[in-house]
Amino acid sequence: MNRRNTVKIISFCAAAVLIAAGFTLKSRMELKSYRLEIQNNYSRSLNELSESVNNISLALEKVQYVNSAKQMSGMAAQLLTESENAKNALSQLPSGNGELTVLNRFLSQVGNYAMAVSKSLISGNQPNDEYSGNIELLKNTAQIITETIKNSDISYAAPEKWAQELNKKLDNTAEGDSLADSLGSIEESLTDYPTLVYDGPYSDHILEKEPVMLKDAQKVNESQAQVKAAEISGIEKEKIVYEEKTGGKMPAYRFSSEDTTVSITEAGGYPLYMRKSRNIGDYVLEYRQALDKARRFLEKIGMSGFTETYFFTDEGVCVISFAYLDGQTICYTDLVKVGVAMDNGEIMLYETGGYLSNHTDRAFETPAISSDDAAAKVSERLSIRETALALIPTKSGGEVRCYEFVCTAEDGQEILVYINAVTGEEEDILILLKSDGGTLTK
Repeated sequence: MNRRNTVKIISFCAAAVLIAAGFTLKSRMELKSYRLEIQNNYSRSLNELSESVNNISLALEKVQYVNSAKQMSGMAAQLLTESENAKNALSQLPSGNGELTVLNRFLSQVGNYAMAVSKSLISGNQPNDEYSGNIELLKNTAQIITETIKNSDISYAAPEKWAQELNKKLDNTAEGDSLADSLGSIEESLTDYPTLVYDGPYSDHILEKEPVMLKDAQKVNESQAQVKAAEISGIEKEKIVYEEKTGGKMPAYRFSSEDTTVSITEAGGYPLYMRKSRNIGDYVLEYRQALDKARRFLEKIGMSGFTETYFFTDEGVCVISFAYLDGQTICYTDLVKVGVAMDNGEIMLYETGGYLSNHTDRAFETPAISSDDAAAKVSERLSIRETALALIPTKSGGEVRCYEFVCTAEDGQEILVYINAVTGEEEDILILLKSDGGTLTK
């Protein structure tokens, strides 16, 4: 064999090796990409399943205290929707050798059972002990599922765990501890599942409509807005600088100065928000002192007629929600928030979106039913502690005047029940979450 042929053979072999290496590298990269795609899909589906089952658990917790067909019908529709969302997410997850029949049965029947109870209430029947027991079992089951999924999410956040699961799926094996095993373990914990024959209040709803106060308000220019920004922040006009004009439902001029941002609406020149940012030192104030600071601030800027509702302390700032008090009616629609630094009482936050969106002159009629008649609509499982008149927003963008009953459940949980002051219908139920930091609702 001559030298030229030898070189050719060596060249061909080297090219073959390089081509093979290239294919191997390409295959590994494609496999890595494929595994990453599956990992992301699993992670997204697991989060969706967790969110839906958590919503089911929350709805079932509220259903325990529902006492009207109308409210139960709304809860049943929510449960049906969340059940379908959960089943869709579950179908995207690995199930191993198991069928997850109990879990699927739970998701299928939880909404159907609530709908059946709703129809029963519409027919004039009253909730009985069997109904209460079934709702309790469904709620406990949902909580078990939620906790198991939560643990699965934590366990499989580690890349090597996901890699194990993906390897098993790609190799068509089912050995060891996997996400499918975690989901499958739910089946073993549902032995008692029955075979069966639902920031302060409404803070998420009050910004959805066109702002009432800005509708016919006269527009202000940048210079006028700057004067207002200086007043609300306590900063000299020359030291607060115009940044931009923002759009949306409330077009506004935005100004800043070091650690402070202020936004003034173009229509009417109202303060939309004021926020300060700094490191908060050791807590010196208590809630009552922070509340006094917030009240004084509102009085100083001419915002009178408000009553405090709920508060929450986060990162050293106590944010207090104030609702406009129209006579004896607490208007949860007309909301402002004031944040107070717990180290020195400085006003760190002021927000008026709810108030600007909803406040208007109202002429309330005398309630058509008495507070005693309304109280009779509240579930017997709840003990009423306080009663007030309240204006709450509806999901359709309107508002309705209700009796607000602050109640205590048998397990000590605090519940808010709203009974329509005209029709006597049960409008809504909220669960109060209390902690050392304050009170939230869900």
